[in-house]
Amino acid sequence: MTFNVLYVLLSDTDTVVTVKDEMGQSVEGTPKNIYKALYFLGQQYENHWIYFSNQSDAHSIPFEEINNHLHHQNTLLTLGTRSDHFITSDMGYVEDGPFITTGKAQVYPTWQMIDRMGVIHSSLLKNLPKSVFAASPSFSYWLNSIAIQLRPLGLCCYRMYDDSLPVRKVKPMSTSQLYQFVSEHYKKRWTLLLLIAQLFYQKRFPLFAFAKAQLHKKKELNVDFDTLEYLGNNPRESPIEVDVIIPTIGRKKYLYDVLKDLSVQTILPKRIIIVEQDADPTANSELDYLTTESWPFEIKHQFIHQTGACNARNLAIAEVQSPWVLFFDDDIRCKSDLIEELAIAVATTKTKALTVACLQEGEVDSLHAFKQWESFGSGCSIVHKEVLGNIRFDMSLEHGYGEDVDFGMQLRQAGYDVLYAPQIQLKHLKAPVGGFRQAHVFPWQEDAIQPKPSPQIMYHRQKNYTEKQLLGYKLVLFLKAFKSAKTINPFGFYKSASARWEASKKWAAKL
Repeated sequence: MTFNVLYVLLSDTDTVVTVKDEMGQSVEGTPKNIYKALYFLGQQYENHWIYFSNQSDAHSIPFEEINNHLHHQNTLLTLGTRSDHFITSDMGYVEDGPFITTGKAQVYPTWQMIDRMGVIHSSLLKNLPKSVFAASPSFSYWLNSIAIQLRPLGLCCYRMYDDSLPVRKVKPMSTSQLYQFVSEHYKKRWTLLLLIAQLFYQKRFPLFAFAKAQLHKKKELNVDFDTLEYLGNNPRESPIEVDVIIPTIGRKKYLYDVLKDLSVQTILPKRIIIVEQDADPTANSELDYLTTESWPFEIKHQFIHQTGACNARNLAIAEVQSPWVLFFDDDIRCKSDLIEELAIAVATTKTKALTVACLQEGEVDSLHAFKQWESFGSGCSIVHKEVLGNIRFDMSLEHGYGEDVDFGMQLRQAGYDVLYAPQIQLKHLKAPVGGFRQAHVFPWQEDAIQPKPSPQIMYHRQKNYTEKQLLGYKLVLFLKAFKSAKTINPFGFYKSASARWEASKKWAAKL
């Protein structure tokens, strides 16, 4: 794929050394200040990818590898080695979610940027208000500020890792910059929680940095990401073949309506894979209409006596034959053009994993732009078969909660992003009968000290988040529980809460 490009070379002091076009010609009139230069280029160039690089890395930019990940102009990507960090690990005390980890794959979705080298689109720069291009503590700080504000609105942010690059010392943010960053991009109370966490866990008390941060106002950008520029073939001409997997238990009528909706799709699924469950070993399938009625797709039906959504979905995944897999629930209603909309969406974004809005009666999602998703919808997502590989729903989370979030983390760790399409909407009936959340007796329910959080939540967080994210979560959990507790003895409460935390860790290790 051919792009219109500009190359911006920077000195170690974030000063523009030179700007060249794809023909190697210098761009005259570009300011030396990096922020003014980006504003200038955004105004002057209509449809260009703007590569930036430190001058010493100018001959090390892996253009081909980067270009492979530029699927649409709503992308910001920076590149360096795994040891290149600007955001410090203490951010984990504040940031909760999948975007703070570094990932094991070559590319990982995260708002954590570095200024060593990267690429941004001129259309994004053009749509940013001029005030954004004011002086910043550093170019890395500016990039992270843009990324953390715009990712929830539709900017897709990625870090690419290349450990073959020459070793170059990247100056991390200072303690003062950390507090300023938190103050400008989170609610003010998070600066206090950061201070408490550093005092409690590190025996540090950066009071001056905390006090100074209170002078900074929260930054809020509002950029319209509703329209993606198609950087490939017309997505409406992109064919798609889909298998649908549906685990079900005790919802005969609701599942029938789901199948009827799928039978009138403008693009029919190739096959429906149903895993029906009933814990009674003497029971028989109640889904007689699977064979008594005629359906315009193949139906593969398994009837088992082991309950659990994780196991059921894993069995269904093993039966998939088509290139795409639609993860569905048995109490969903959808429009007749659902699969057609999904085909357009994955062709437009080039994503391999897409979750759509699954709304209950009366719920409204006002967003319209694709965006990077924090989770994964196990009953409302489409995933390419190549993504799955060895990825399965973690049986350690069976009958608990968090298996869908964990599945999304597995996808990211394998090098794939999960996008969310709020404009594609399903209706979730939340059927009052059947379903998977039937009462399940866990071995810790009779213990004198009840684990908190639940062992499944502890397992998920230990598996997928950083150590400081776990400690930050522990602190917030303690403060919330103490606020609602009927006690004025923080020391006794802390002792009790710590015992419950350790009980959770014990059982999580056994999961």
